[in-house]
Amino acid sequence: MKAPIIFCSIALLSFSGCSTMKVYSDFDRDVSVKNYSTFAWSTENKQLEIKNNPLYYNELNDKRIKNEVGLQLKNNGYQFDLASPQLKIHYHIVLEDRTAINPEPFGAYGQDWLNRNTNVREFREGTLIIDLMDAKTNNLVWRGWAVNFLDEDRPDQLEDQFKIAIKKIFEKFPKR
Repeated sequence: MKAPIIFCSIALLSFSGCSTMKVYSDFDRDVSVKNYSTFAWSTENKQLEIKNNPLYYNELNDKRIKNEVGLQLKNNGYQFDLASPQLKIHYHIVLEDRTAINPEPFGAYGQDWLNRNTNVREFREGTLIIDLMDAKTNNLVWRGWAVNFLDEDRPDQLEDQFKIAIKKIFEKFPKR
């Protein structure tokens, strides 16, 4: 009876370093995103970001992100307008190496029961950031981001990981 409980506790703690995706947003309180109706993609700083992260900044992911963000914005009543957009959209993919340290909660069993083991796990945390900027002033008016959206153990499901993250980000987006 004790073994399954102990195993489940240890397994739960060992996976707590790669917790589930968390989504956040922030906005300029002096500007209502609802006042805008059109958008287009910004092309500024793209080459710099490709240079910093060539594994995830590629044509495939660019298309995936732009399609899903465009779909989410259209579902919220915005129209794509390359000629005269009111909002410029830009995204960032940030990867950071992280370390999770989880002490074994119960220690070893037997006469050395006070000796505790520590589990150390290294992982890469991915953050997807989506920025909406006023096209005239180039000021940021809304930002949404998903932390820990990337599961590098499942590269064959990368498209789904982007879609899920973007959908969750736009759940924080103000409705028109």
